[in-house]
Amino acid sequence: MTDPILITSILFVGLVFKFAGFAVRDELWLRILVTTGLMCDVIFYALRSEPVPQSVAASVLLVSVNFVLLLLILTERTTWRMSAEDRTLYASFPTLTPGQFRRLRKIMRRETVGPGTPLALEGKPVDDLMLVYSERIEIEKSGASFPIAGPAFVGEIALLTGNPSSASVRLPEGGTVVRIPLEVLSARMARAPALSNAMVALFGQELARKVADSVPMDRAAMARDVTRTETAGMRG
Repeated sequence: MTDPILITSILFVGLVFKFAGFAVRDELWLRILVTTGLMCDVIFYALRSEPVPQSVAASVLLVSVNFVLLLLILTERTTWRMSAEDRTLYASFPTLTPGQFRRLRKIMRRETVGPGTPLALEGKPVDDLMLVYSERIEIEKSGASFPIAGPAFVGEIALLTGNPSSASVRLPEGGTVVRIPLEVLSARMARAPALSNAMVALFGQELARKVADSVPMDRAAMARDVTRTETAGMRG
């Protein structure tokens, strides 16, 4: 396969792919198109009548670099290679990208708590942001109490304001708690504005849900089911 016209055509096709790559705005497609163009360069330099091994090696190196970047982009944007348990957990963080969630997952810890366990006490410092899995979560503030349906976040107000807990929170029936250290999370949000914006948006949704859940438990559960269905529909 040394036809000079065909070999030159491969080089031209590669140039078209690279030009198209730099013309698109999406980084994923940029990497796909540029990588394809570089592979055409490899073929051109390897199969011409007088191969140029230095150019082949340089192009292969660039293909390898772009392939690694492609994998990083896929990891950032998709739930590829995410375990079933993490996919379930990720469903509670709909405003985060899969990549943001993966990085946050590394500092999470899960524990099981018994009935009546206090997760936060009104006026006391809060050490963790907590995602609570329990059918009934009891919130008490200024002597008044009301239930909300789980799963739900606890400690988000303390994270945003830096103040002690604004209410006491208990689990009458026990449950599972996923904890994220507030100090570590705050530092990460300060360094990454995109993560900070995503978390603030998440807490905005959570606050709206808690307000809606201050109605009887059957209506609260129905509202949560509707929210989950809408989120799943948008992702699909």
